[in-house]
Amino acid sequence: MTENGKRKDAPTGGVAQERSKKKKTGNGGKWKTPHQQAKLALHQDASLQPGDRGIWITCARHQEGKAAREIDVLFAEYAEKMYNIRSVHDTQAGEPGDGGGAEEDIEAAIRKEIAALTSGTSNTAAGSGAGGANLMKSMKMNVDCLLFVKTQPPVDPVAFVRRICEDAKSCNERPCLMRCRYVNRLTPVSFTGKATEQGIVEVARKALAPWFDLSGKRGVEAEESKAEPSEPAKSEEGQSAAQGDGSNVAIKSAADAKTEGGSNEMPTSEPEKKPFTFAIRPTIRNHSNLKRDVVINTIAGLINGDRHKVNLTSPDKVILVDVYQTVCGMSVVDGDWDELKRFNLTELYGQARNAQSAEISKHHD
Repeated sequence: MTENGKRKDAPTGGVAQERSKKKKTGNGGKWKTPHQQAKLALHQDASLQPGDRGIWITCARHQEGKAAREIDVLFAEYAEKMYNIRSVHDTQAGEPGDGGGAEEDIEAAIRKEIAALTSGTSNTAAGSGAGGANLMKSMKMNVDCLLFVKTQPPVDPVAFVRRICEDAKSCNERPCLMRCRYVNRLTPVSFTGKATEQGIVEVARKALAPWFDLSGKRGVEAEESKAEPSEPAKSEEGQSAAQGDGSNVAIKSAADAKTEGGSNEMPTSEPEKKPFTFAIRPTIRNHSNLKRDVVINTIAGLINGDRHKVNLTSPDKVILVDVYQTVCGMSVVDGDWDELKRFNLTELYGQARNAQSAEISKHHD
């Protein structure tokens, strides 16, 4: 006891401090209830990793939960429409319950949900059957107004988003009804990698290869670095033997080609790329290492500038780049991206409603 009659504080590292540091969540490896197991199954993939593909979704502030529900309904409809993939919830809705009513066993329902989340996608990959929930998993990011939906084959994020936006622009319903009240912009992501300069180069090679000639200065340097010999030098006899074997194989291959095709001309490796013009549109969130100009210059350096010109006003192709924390995503969309309001559903529905209103007023006049 001290002079004023007060007890001394507990020493640093004592029981009181250990109790204060205990986590409010988790069970220390103890047995989990079915509800906890279902919750863990729902969030086990709730993180974006290099190699994932999917769709970025922006939404109204503090309305992420409502936007996620709207997206689940919308994406389930288009998954069935485009790929003949039905949602797990739709297929289970028609199954009769054991109790013959609303009082279905809770544990059985949880087991069904876990089985739906963890089951494979072999049937859906072929384009038939149920399991749409396995192909598209929505995640809430650690940023306001932002969601991400992971997709798996056969879902193509670019074609999927484009179809949704084209339907929103045409909006044949009268009056035009907003399918999503809280969802704003959809951004497809075809490939992802690490958010570094080297990671951007690797992702860009995959995303841009179908459309662009990647023989730019940066691309040539990368190829030369890959072509450096990794094996130790062989002896002179080994080198001469290898050269002799290689020449014999080359002569034999040329002779076979001449016999089969009637010509000894070597076939071209790949068709020549069309001279598409392009624009690069980067978006950076929760990331401070890579700057906007570094991202643009790194990607532009891969592309052959003599064949593909930059056009910021009306490009043939738009390269969408999204950097989030440690992950970089990329996709290539058509040049009418601006005409489709940059895939903003709110603006597309508003444009369709205005067009219908103008048409109605014109008929009345």
